[in-house]
Amino acid sequence: MFYNIIFFYITTFFYLVSGYFFVIYLVKRKGEFSSYAKQWLLVGTISGTFFLLTRYREAGHLPLVTLFEITFFYAWMISIFCIVFVKRDMVRFIQGAVLSIIYAILFWDLFLDKSIHPLNPLLKSFWLGIHVPAAILSYSAFALTFAISLYYICAERKGQSLSSLDALNLRLTIVGVMLLGVCIITGAVWAKSAWGRFWSWDPKETSALITFMIYGCVISIRKVLRLSPRWGASLSILGFMAVLFTFFGVGLFSASHHAYR
Repeated sequence: MFYNIIFFYITTFFYLVSGYFFVIYLVKRKGEFSSYAKQWLLVGTISGTFFLLTRYREAGHLPLVTLFEITFFYAWMISIFCIVFVKRDMVRFIQGAVLSIIYAILFWDLFLDKSIHPLNPLLKSFWLGIHVPAAILSYSAFALTFAISLYYICAERKGQSLSSLDALNLRLTIVGVMLLGVCIITGAVWAKSAWGRFWSWDPKETSALITFMIYGCVISIRKVLRLSPRWGASLSILGFMAVLFTFFGVGLFSASHHAYR
């Protein structure tokens, strides 16, 4: 067995321990259990870093090629965003929603093919280390805005003060749009060198552009039109549906250059 697979199962175990403490926190409402959950999430994230490094060493290329590698990288990045941005004083709903996304991805990873495959010659480019991480970073930011937006819409009806959450949501959206823009631009440059054209209206290219436009509208609604944060939150939820379709739907079910192995 490759050492990277051992690290994968160790990481999954640490994340499960984190989930265990978070469930206790939900039941007993004691803050220390929330701290334990975040500490074990950090331990799992560190272990996940070792998994990625070991996978890289054993594969001989960046572990950003197969469906198993990319989905694990996505869960790992979301956990980093969760550690950095989800504070202890945030509502349990947001923490639980973000953790649920992580656990759902890792549960799926348990059943995916974990074999290391030879790298496609078209992927032997330094753009792989820029294009794919930029995409996953943007999707991770959007995962957090999704959780915040869901809570915002529910809590606003109760008249709660949500200005700090709204500000964080907008900052994360701007970061996500910038990163997705980097992903699209580097992808176009890479496509030119690989296939001889910048843009081919490939299903994933098109859906990524639509996702970019949706979140661009979120920023315009808030910064230019000055509409209610509720409008931005509603559009953010729609945007994350586009993210899921772009990341999973197109890659799995369409005839695309970006189809997962």
